[in-house]
Amino acid sequence: TRGTMSAATLTINAPAITARASAVRGTRARAPSRGSAVVRRATMKGAPDTALSSANQITDDDVSSWEEIDRQIFNMCARYAGDSSVNPRIMAATELGADKTYEALDDITVVEVYQAAYDGGLDECTTIIDTHLRMLAECIIQDDVELVRAVYDKFRRLPPLLQKSSLIATAAVAEAGLLFVREEYELVEAMLRDEVSGDDASEEAKMEYDKSKVIIDVMDRVIAVMHEEKGEVNGEIVSSMPSVAK
Repeated sequence: TRGTMSAATLTINAPAITARASAVRGTRARAPSRGSAVVRRATMKGAPDTALSSANQITDDDVSSWEEIDRQIFNMCARYAGDSSVNPRIMAATELGADKTYEALDDITVVEVYQAAYDGGLDECTTIIDTHLRMLAECIIQDDVELVRAVYDKFRRLPPLLQKSSLIATAAVAEAGLLFVREEYELVEAMLRDEVSGDDASEEAKMEYDKSKVIIDVMDRVIAVMHEEKGEVNGEIVSSMPSVAK
């Protein structure tokens, strides 16, 4: 269970926040075991000779691990001790974890988007979604989305045609996964919107509402950068190549 914490607890007890995040993530879902079966490396459709690798996709090494993110949350608590205004960001970052990745993998729409872009097993789909959720968590902590541009910069080191196809395929799968996760927090935000506007709203309800708003708002900013990187405007690719970093 996720649970809630009071503003007072959040602002004075950073070790408890990190312990909570680690404990929650320690009990979260893990990828189903594949036994000893050999999983074929996925390839991009239209480029069947190009197996996905650390050179042409975003991998675990490109972003912080969940353990490193927990340490960032601890440091954030220590840095902003006594400042309750950052509590929603702390709780939002703590909320995200590998379980969200596996929940997204259970969604048929996410799988269909992946299968439209790639041939092969779902290992790479797992990596794409999980790394983007970790990017989202870091962007929440930093209150900035420049990390997305920094990570996506690796695509610019690829040959032009592979650069475009790799970036578009990665961003499409990542967005599908992020939007699936977003639905949960949109529902919470909608359910609590009227309640928190009243004078008798509980602190727990306000925190859940604010946490959900943070996740939604930062996710929208992350997705907007992804669209910019692949040259997408209003759902259409309007440039033949991804944007050049500013």
